[in-house]
Amino acid sequence: MVIAVVVGIVAVVALQLFVLVGLNDTNRRLDQLSDDVAALDASMSERIAGLEARASAAPDAAGSPTSALPSGYLPLYDPQAPDGALGMQLGPISGREYYSGTELTIDPADGTRRMWLVWAHWCPYCQQELPEVSAWYPTQDLDNVELVSITTSIDPSRGNPLEPYLDELALPFPVLIDPDLAMARQVGVSAFPFWVVTDGDGTVLLRTAGLLPIEQVQAIADRLAQMP
Repeated sequence: MVIAVVVGIVAVVALQLFVLVGLNDTNRRLDQLSDDVAALDASMSERIAGLEARASAAPDAAGSPTSALPSGYLPLYDPQAPDGALGMQLGPISGREYYSGTELTIDPADGTRRMWLVWAHWCPYCQQELPEVSAWYPTQDLDNVELVSITTSIDPSRGNPLEPYLDELALPFPVLIDPDLAMARQVGVSAFPFWVVTDGDGTVLLRTAGLLPIEQVQAIADRLAQMP
């Protein structure tokens, strides 16, 4: 009888310890999730600050050598310095659209807000980002916001040949082919993947280099759609 009581007490204590350990683990996971969400919010605030207020200074005042650039071109992006492209006007972008085979000219000042994704077929970060953006884009109903991609720095000698890759991806947004890096130079690409965000009048609101989590892509698109 005494043994049975002792065993019962031990079992109850063990169960309490198990529950306590489980609660502590859950609390740690919740704390980590909160930290992750806070980090994402902080990153988003930094990345899309240009959507809150456009640059009030002239582009040259930000320290970028813009005076020698052709009209409609943006300076080379430097992530370590203030972006001199903010507030500048991106000029028309022209090239062959892969899936339709037609020559397109897209005027950033045509009233449509745009997110421009510039990528290279051999870039592993692009290969990670493109399927996520491809799955995300058709689910959106964004008012007056369009996504356009530009594939550039084409190199047949490197892995992942471009045409079979594009056929397999079947991207749901336009893909402009940039065989001579002309478009890449126009938007000031310095790394892949590369994002440029423009208002309906072609004003550059944001540029950033590197893979963006789809939550950040969503937040930028939502902010664009909500702008007056």
